Amino acid sequence: MKVFADTGAWIALADKNDRYHNVAKDVYASIRKRGARLVITDYIFDETTTWLHYKIGHHVACDWGNNILNSRMVEMVKVNEEHIDAAWKIFQKYNDQQFSFTDCVSFAVMNLLGINEAFTYDSHFSTMGFCVIGQALFTGA
Repeated sequence: MKVFADTGAWIALADKNDRYHNVAKDVYASIRKRGARLVITDYIFDETTTWLHYKIGHHVACDWGNNILNSRMVEMVKVNEEHIDAAWKIFQKYNDQQFSFTDCVSFAVMNLLGINEAFTYDSHFSTMGFCVIGQALFTGA
């Protein structure tokens, strides 16, 4: 089983001051217990590393990046032309939404790989019909 892990989830795990930090730790532990693999794109790797570098520090960004690159639990998909074409179609179609292009790439990769679950705090994944893991935990539902 595979779960897509979005930038917000990684930030929540890495940043002890993030409002979702404790919840994210619990969700991550639950995903590990299920034996699921986490999937990210190189866009998510870039976005997370950059955010951690600027908001917390270079050492945290490097530690996070090294952990991801050496993890057997995390699979990084390198975005290719097929992903970009599919993402561009999503981006153009949903002009009523505030999807970033990175979001659209994530949606496209999830669709192309048959991944239905996302570890995220971004409601756009729910809007696109994906199951958001831990959603009830962080929305207070």
